[in-house]
Amino acid sequence: MEMMRHVVTIVVGDVDKAFVPVSDLLHEYAKHIHLRVGYPMRDKNVSVIFLIIELDPDDMGAFSGKLGQIKSVKVKTIKLKID
Repeated sequence: MEMMRHVVTIVVGDVDKAFVPVSDLLHEYAKHIHLRVGYPMRDKNVSVIFLIIELDPDDMGAFSGKLGQIKSVKVKTIKLKID
């Protein structure tokens, strides 16, 4: 399958509970991540992470599905269309 770049937005609603599983998953996919920007809101115990990641559609689905299964995590992906 063709590799594509995607924009991924991850909202971690409870950093205390979800930080470790999210970090572990991002570490597992680190070789595919081109950009990672985090915005911690410590006063609200929330964090937002933005990624540019390059995966084929099946692997992207697996990645976002694993993230979405983590309690208090919401994920949104957008395929980048670059000509």
